Amino acid sequence: MENASKALIIAGAILLSILIIGLGMFIYQQAANAMGDTGLSDQEITAFNSKFEDYEGTKRGSEVQALCRLVRNHNLGKSDDVSEQVMIQWDTEVDATGDSSSVLTDDADTLTPATEAEKNTRAAYTYTVTMTRDQSSGKIYQIGIKQKK
Repeated sequence: MENASKALIIAGAILLSILIIGLGMFIYQQAANAMGDTGLSDQEITAFNSKFEDYEGTKRGSEVQALCRLVRNHNLGKSDDVSEQVMIQWDTEVDATGDSSSVLTDDADTLTPATEAEKNTRAAYTYTVTMTRDQSSGKIYQIGIKQKK
């Protein structure tokens, strides 16, 4: 009888230690997931990027103007969080030597001409639009626009 009670005590201690180890592993996994979370799921990143990806490639002036308005409206909605904003990098200024220099701006009105004649001229141009994504999150953070000659 004495051996049976000792066996039950040992079995209970083993079950209790397994329970404590399992609880410790569960808490560790929960903490590791919380530390590695970027705050956005893959679906949210895809939804964020899809708004801008439609404009990637060779586009006409009117499509680039629409992209600029989209970016401006997006940035106005995210004015409190700079990390959520998207920048536009222009490569359209040409100096006397024919070299182009980059202009960093997020102003959609840069492409919107003041007069109807300028609007028709700019609408005739084509542009190459490229997207730069953040390596850690995969979100688009910069859009490059270069005027084709």
